[in-house]
Amino acid sequence: MGRISWVLVVMGMASMGVVSGDECSLTPVIHILSYQGCTSKPIPSFACQGRCTSYVQVSGSKLWQTERSCMCCQESGEREASVILNCPNARKGEPKQKKILTRAPIDCMCRPCTDVEEGTVLAQEIANFIHDSPMGNVPFLK
Repeated sequence: MGRISWVLVVMGMASMGVVSGDECSLTPVIHILSYQGCTSKPIPSFACQGRCTSYVQVSGSKLWQTERSCMCCQESGEREASVILNCPNARKGEPKQKKILTRAPIDCMCRPCTDVEEGTVLAQEIANFIHDSPMGNVPFLK
């Protein structure tokens, strides 16, 4: 009985922070392009912004393992555009205009985040996460 109640408590606490549904969308932004010797130029563009459902939970079939799902709001295709900056203060011999290639997302969606290898997570990060999380009062074996 002790093991089952522990699993239920962890699952109940883990579900408190879960957001219902993904919210990932294309958002208009303004980038300021600048280059040494050139006049800065505001460029209308787009960015992906939002949140996607991610979790770590105790495995339902193997209680000594965890299952992870990490989703991030990312682009699903991009477009390129070239922008010309005027460069009145260019050095001698350099062109008075600079062509810059820019990229912007076409659309956004929740996609798997890049994997984090287990060895790259520092013990301090784990300790701070547990301390600051709703599970901070759950007694873990040390």
